[in-house]
Amino acid sequence: MSYSRDHLVNLYQAMRLARTFEERLGVLYRQGKTHGAVYLGIGQEAISVGCASLLEEKDLFSTVSRNLSAWFYRGVKPEHVMARWFGKDQEPSHGRDLGLFLADLGTYGLTPFHNGSMASWIPSGAGYALAFKMRRQRNICLAFTGDGATSPGDFYEGLNFASIHKLPLVIIAEMNQFAYSTPREKQMPVTNIADRAPAFNIYSETAYGNDLFTVIDAARRGIKHARQGGGPALIEFRTFRQRGHGEHDDCSYVPQQVRKFWEQRDPLLMYRNWLTGCANITEAELSCLDDEIVSRIEAAVEYAKELDNPAPETVMNRLFAPSAHDPDSEDWLQVFEPIVEPAIPKLLAQDASPSQGSHF
Repeated sequence: MSYSRDHLVNLYQAMRLARTFEERLGVLYRQGKTHGAVYLGIGQEAISVGCASLLEEKDLFSTVSRNLSAWFYRGVKPEHVMARWFGKDQEPSHGRDLGLFLADLGTYGLTPFHNGSMASWIPSGAGYALAFKMRRQRNICLAFTGDGATSPGDFYEGLNFASIHKLPLVIIAEMNQFAYSTPREKQMPVTNIADRAPAFNIYSETAYGNDLFTVIDAARRGIKHARQGGGPALIEFRTFRQRGHGEHDDCSYVPQQVRKFWEQRDPLLMYRNWLTGCANITEAELSCLDDEIVSRIEAAVEYAKELDNPAPETVMNRLFAPSAHDPDSEDWLQVFEPIVEPAIPKLLAQDASPSQGSHF
């Protein structure tokens, strides 16, 4: 496959944008300036970008916590992502979700992050794929997942359903060596995630996830299989998570020789070396782009700081679908009785009696 110069630069830009954003986000987390836990995908950018680059119009994809570079490749703006980590009143969630829970079906084809239980995004992805098949659309749903999420039941139920109905679902499994702090050999009875595919009679393969072009080639085969009606595909990419499970985790459980091996194979560094050595793109050009990206991220931080926090009175807004039975705003006081005193302390008190009741 041939690549235009612009395409090559766009791939690099999405990877670099994600890396710079996450490095800055890690600092903000340690300064106590963000809300909630922070999970970074440093070292895994090639997988997200390579797979996202193959999506067509109206395809859908779901991400978990380490696929920020896929968002940026699809056009998500850094300032909007940063605003989410600051909990600000920014569309589409208006401060109600963590930064990694972005969803925008219409603009980016990005489905909601279903995290009620691990791997729940696999059966939901099968549902989107079923809709494509019922509508006779040639689109696919691509679902990213980590190795740890290939062990819970939702993974198998979703994959089983997709296989039975030959749905256009492509699962991208990122084997980053540790499910939180548990190495592969202590959480899986097989060597490869793809070894689980024969039980479902589906297409699968295992490939190296730190080389961008290897990722694109392997993902293209799986996507082609699903798009042409062959049923689901499970593509496993071997990679390494260069940071802890979250920024609260110092990943001291990772052997130093393992860390050194993979850091020497950093996907961003490998791709940058290829661009300067094989694509006639100079170090000066890439350094200039790097500087522009740093400026964009700093601007995103300032943008997020300046936005308003969500108004407290809107806390119930958009939690439920509109209904004809919804009260008008002036009727809220008649619908909800104010809680003057918490009920739980009363229930725990020694002199509590059933007659005291509860406001809940």
